[in-house]
Amino acid sequence: MEHLPGGDMCDFLNHVELQEPDVMFYTACVVLGLEALHQIGIVHRDLKLENLLLDQEGYLKIVDFGLSKDRFGYSDRTNTMCGTRTYMAPEIYMKIGYGMAADWWALGVTVYIMLMYELPFNDEDPIELMKSIRYDEIELPEDLSEDVSNFIYQLLEKDPEYRLGSGEAGAEMIKEHPFFRDMDWEQLLNRKIRPPFVLNHQGHLESLNDPECQAPALTPLAVRIPSELQEAFRGFDYTPE
Repeated sequence: MEHLPGGDMCDFLNHVELQEPDVMFYTACVVLGLEALHQIGIVHRDLKLENLLLDQEGYLKIVDFGLSKDRFGYSDRTNTMCGTRTYMAPEIYMKIGYGMAADWWALGVTVYIMLMYELPFNDEDPIELMKSIRYDEIELPEDLSEDVSNFIYQLLEKDPEYRLGSGEAGAEMIKEHPFFRDMDWEQLLNRKIRPPFVLNHQGHLESLNDPECQAPALTPLAVRIPSELQEAFRGFDYTPE
């Protein structure tokens, strides 16, 4: 896979404080990613901050398809209990069969964390965690905008049939939500929108609005491996078993 020097969003959030427009941009990147996956019959099943990585230009990409399921339609259901417990949708715990709407629930958890810097449902006891996800309702602070609050509430709808993004309309329903009123989806798809954080010359992710706000990044790949380093691999061969 390509080198993604920005690292994952979990580590990124340890160094920056995102504002609603920033969260809107990163969420939109994930929406386009899930839309592409669902259109070709793939449900990810393990969407979380650790599986969202920033590329060289500051765009967010979905990785780690170890738990994904392919050849999966909008009306299909599966019963395999898998994923990261704090991100798993209620219907997964209920063992009644779940579909692509489980990915949109995980997106709701992700957006919540990007804004609140904590999990919406969290308990060290797995049984208590399951009960919390199934029965507890979240509360959002009044200083969040009505649009983003409504967006999170609709994604964290317990009943998958009424969850935002459920059904074949899927991502189109998500994209039409007022939270994205300022998003030009075509521009985003063509990577014409400048991300909130970009790699600077020192190899750090730097805020466009506040250069003092930085997050560490991985070392970008060299354009070309120097000949003296390449020489060290002369005659080397590897055949996987």
